[in-house]
Amino acid sequence: MTEQDTLADPQDAAEVAQDTLDAPASKGWSDTRLVPEGVRLPEGYKVSHAGVWVEKAIKEDVIDVRVAWAPLVIRSVYIDPEGDQAVELAWTDRGRLVTRIVPRSVARRGRILVATLGDAGLPVIEADAKLAERWLAAFESLNQSKIPRVHLARQLGWQEDGTFVTAQDTPHRVEVKHEEQRPALAAHRPAGTFPGWQAAIKRLAAYPAAQMPLYASFAAPLLPLLGINSFTLDVSGRSTRGKTTAAAAGLSVWADPSEKADGMYSWRTTMLAAEKRLNLVNGLPVVFDETKLVRDPEMVHALLYAIPKNHGQARGGGWPSGIPWRSIVISTGEQSILSFTTDQGAGARVLTVQEAPFGTDGPASAAAAIEVRDGTAENFGTAGARYIERLRQLLDEPGGRARLLARHGEMTQAHAYDSDMSARRAPLVASLVLAAELAHAWGIVPFEGPQPSVWQRLFGVADQTDNRGEMALDVIREYVASQRAAMYPPPISSDGEMRPPLSGYIGRTLAVDDPETGETRTTVALLPQRLKEALSRAGYELDSVVPSWRESGALLENTAYRPPYLIKKSLDGKKVRMYVFHPDVFDLDDNSGE
Repeated sequence: MTEQDTLADPQDAAEVAQDTLDAPASKGWSDTRLVPEGVRLPEGYKVSHAGVWVEKAIKEDVIDVRVAWAPLVIRSVYIDPEGDQAVELAWTDRGRLVTRIVPRSVARRGRILVATLGDAGLPVIEADAKLAERWLAAFESLNQSKIPRVHLARQLGWQEDGTFVTAQDTPHRVEVKHEEQRPALAAHRPAGTFPGWQAAIKRLAAYPAAQMPLYASFAAPLLPLLGINSFTLDVSGRSTRGKTTAAAAGLSVWADPSEKADGMYSWRTTMLAAEKRLNLVNGLPVVFDETKLVRDPEMVHALLYAIPKNHGQARGGGWPSGIPWRSIVISTGEQSILSFTTDQGAGARVLTVQEAPFGTDGPASAAAAIEVRDGTAENFGTAGARYIERLRQLLDEPGGRARLLARHGEMTQAHAYDSDMSARRAPLVASLVLAAELAHAWGIVPFEGPQPSVWQRLFGVADQTDNRGEMALDVIREYVASQRAAMYPPPISSDGEMRPPLSGYIGRTLAVDDPETGETRTTVALLPQRLKEALSRAGYELDSVVPSWRESGALLENTAYRPPYLIKKSLDGKKVRMYVFHPDVFDLDDNSGE
């Protein structure tokens, strides 16, 4: 068959039966399951239901040498957003169509191809690997106009062409970059019915705290549209209050939340594994379940700061580096996620729900949680596609995105409340409020979102863990109280002598003028290194709490110094720079005489 020959209609059953493994193909062979009509064979090649052959000249004879033990072709070419390519190979196995997608680099290296797809039944042996490699290259080169080139997604969620992938082949094929992501990808699929899902979540109407993971799931696709970075919703508190059930209900918008699937992720993980899980999505939620399983608190601290950056750590040595994501992380557990960090800045990146998701009504709460759990385990993955369809319709309308941004801006102002931390969280809260409004207006969630007073009750009250600076000051107060003998001037001994401490001074007491009243008061100045060591033992970083101390006025400053909060004071006859605290921090002038 020449390069101009085309593959004709399939053989009938009798012809197939006569096609033996050792008989080269007739040029009338074709199988449209493998190739589209009009595909041509390269010069010198023959294909039948028994395999692929190539003509070889041996001395003065031309013989047919087997390339593959079944028809094998490149069926499609996939191109991901970065321009990397993969190919879909197709062959038959006892009449059954088999397809596999492999990176282009694998298809071009015969032995690696055999090693990669041998267990899948690739009809090529290693001895013929080089011949198969050449056959695939020749076949694709000749049929470039016939082999479809298809967009290949690497993540679920938003794609560069404006489409949104909710599940495999919906609408694009997804080939993950990390093998560990495959189980979670498989969990993102529809099951049951949409009315069944609505009936299951309807029991959430009476439990606003349990609704928050649901609205976080609908808010996740809004993040890139609103210009909001990824953040965390923390649902924490006593056990048996429905935290995991509420998180599973949220995940059921997109995926199977049941224990039999891998949609829910565990806090028993490492930094790199957590990054890979986040990397699966670009506009969908990820559930990290049960903080009691955390093995490395430092990892949690690092992850809380990495999540809003929308990408992972930079690494060398061939390790995954800077892998991207866009997500709302839904964390559950008896222990708040903020308890794993002592940095105040983490509080601005986390929305914390500490109310019992299903309340404290005993049997009534338990019955509601069970109904939601069982209903969403059977009906899931149906609401997300409907929500995205309506969202894209809104974006396609003239001024649609501008209206979305304007509405979010209004809600941000409405939910700023009356504290600095609440104001920093307001855009995050507003994204949940906006998602609740859209999901109900579009007929997806069968009940209205909570009233403004409920949102304020959940997110407007500052938690003690929000103020890392004040918590760090408590550590320093305890430190100074326990180290009185290490303060200059030291206590006078029984023989009337002032003896310096063996380990050296940690700082001194001194008289300063109160910045507000002008009266002379007593305060404490501490050496930077000793202050840093005391905080480090308690799990705080000095550099991370100094901005909070300055903002609250806990440190005295002098613009003659750089930085202004490190002021030179005399300590045992020497001038050294120290942190000088406002007199109110230690209140040494109170009437107790302490």
